Amino acid sequence: MNRSITSASVLSLALLAGACGHAAGDTSTSKSADSAGSGGKLTVASVYGLTTDPFWTTLGCGAKTEAAKLGVTYKEYTSANGDASSYSQNFSSAQVSKPDAMLVNASNPNQFTSQYKTLMKQGVPVATINSAKPATQYKVVGTDTENLDFLTELSDLVPDGSGTMAIVNGIPGLEPVDSRLNPVVSAIKKANPDLKALSPQYTNWDVTKATSAVSSLLIAHPDLKVIVAADGPDGQATAAAVKQAGKAGKVTVIALDATPTEVDALKAGTITALVAQSPRQIGEQQVKTVVDYLRQGKDGAVPASSDKVGVPQKLLTKKNVSDAANADWIYKTGC
Repeated sequence: MNRSITSASVLSLALLAGACGHAAGDTSTSKSADSAGSGGKLTVASVYGLTTDPFWTTLGCGAKTEAAKLGVTYKEYTSANGDASSYSQNFSSAQVSKPDAMLVNASNPNQFTSQYKTLMKQGVPVATINSAKPATQYKVVGTDTENLDFLTELSDLVPDGSGTMAIVNGIPGLEPVDSRLNPVVSAIKKANPDLKALSPQYTNWDVTKATSAVSSLLIAHPDLKVIVAADGPDGQATAAAVKQAGKAGKVTVIALDATPTEVDALKAGTITALVAQSPRQIGEQQVKTVVDYLRQGKDGAVPASSDKVGVPQKLLTKKNVSDAANADWIYKTGC
């Protein structure tokens, strides 16, 4: 999920207060400058959830790799779920450790805006995967949702003729998901205006629930031609339902993300194409972005901005999924 969020990178919208800033008397500005200037080792703290999701596992692997390459200490504060309360606890633990920089990939981009302000005033750059509104982070480092050249190739996969199209999603209205999903749906509609879009199915990223929902759609709509799955769990569920119904290759399945289960379904021909992010590169670029800033030795507050380092998406098909050039766009379950 731009998540990305990705797939399931967004499970809660509650705005909870996180931890307070560093204790009075401590200045992260001088700490960071001293670490960078005297050859001391910088520390980068990363906060994210949903470690059961291969997207986040792969992002963490990329961050660790880049930190080792740059010679900085990398610490993770993670949880298996995406609850706002878990993010808050992990954020507090990370902040108490007094890192030189923080990477915060919370479900709700606005959950920690006040804390970002405190950290940034103290000279601690914060990189996030989605922008807070108004911007309070140093940089956004995530999936590029503006340069979408892959949509031309995607359009060629859309079947002709009348029929229906279904959309399977976690929950409605999440901007990080919609920013990736909506252009895909629009491209499919443009490629075949005769497709009638059914009401979206929302599954809360429950694979069992999603499988049942897609199975019901296949029975209720014999003319179902295209299914768009907005994330990894829904992609996995859609593939399972289509296979069970004996309609693999007969229904075009476009799924976002590239979890191992989705990739297996792609290779088997049950999924037609995957719109994949590169969580490994996102993790690498997040670490690089904050370390580059620290090593400039700047004093004072870190400037806030909505500037984005965008990592491109790719369209994976059965033909190109095994290409070495696409390895960074396939999610892993471990480093």
